[in-house]
Amino acid sequence: MDEITDQLAYRIAAGIYRPGELLPSVRQLAVEFSASAPTANSALGRLAALGFAEPRRGLGYIVRDIQLYGGIDTWRYLFRFAHRIPEQASRLFADIIDVDHILVMQAVRAFVENPRSYDVSSATRALDRMEMLVHDPQATLTDIMTAELHMLRCTFAALGSIGSLSLFNTVGELLITMPEAAQAFYEPLEPEAHVVIGRTLQELQTTGDAIDLPDLSLVETVMRTYHDQVVEAFRRLITTPET
Repeated sequence: MDEITDQLAYRIAAGIYRPGELLPSVRQLAVEFSASAPTANSALGRLAALGFAEPRRGLGYIVRDIQLYGGIDTWRYLFRFAHRIPEQASRLFADIIDVDHILVMQAVRAFVENPRSYDVSSATRALDRMEMLVHDPQATLTDIMTAELHMLRCTFAALGSIGSLSLFNTVGELLITMPEAAQAFYEPLEPEAHVVIGRTLQELQTTGDAIDLPDLSLVETVMRTYHDQVVEAFRRLITTPET
């Protein structure tokens, strides 16, 4: 079933099957993949659950326009084919990073306006955990990025930004599905530097000093440059032939 689902999802993502087109029937898929009819039918149901198709009574399954209607499950699955459809995967990744950039900058602005008004103890513990992983030779970059995302998640919770936290959780789930994402995140700026930035904000919370707006403008510029470098690194990584 997984092979059939993978092949159909790839064909839709690559534009081989266009939105609104009728997918091959259960019988056709069973013949093509040397599978039983129940297996082929289950694969089509799985494809629909992922957002790539929808059932039409009396017709079969119709290709959905994933650009318009694709949800998190659709995009998470699409990343499986990143090396085969690099341009589409790169655009999706760039959009995710744009959302991440906006959310992180919103959190930074809220925090520096009155750092002592927030209890960031959970975020501090998460940062401690991240630092331990940074110095653990057995930890992967994905492990470290997962820990950093959790630290940011705790920060959003401390700021009371429930809507931002919900959106951040959604994009975060997408980011950790690919090893290339973690590689891209830590290529322009190594994990140790991410920890240093976290410690700097922690010190700000302890001292309660305010940051002037011009400094925040500089932070915005630096963060934008960094995120652009992450996107470019990801694009290069997924266009490099897999070994």
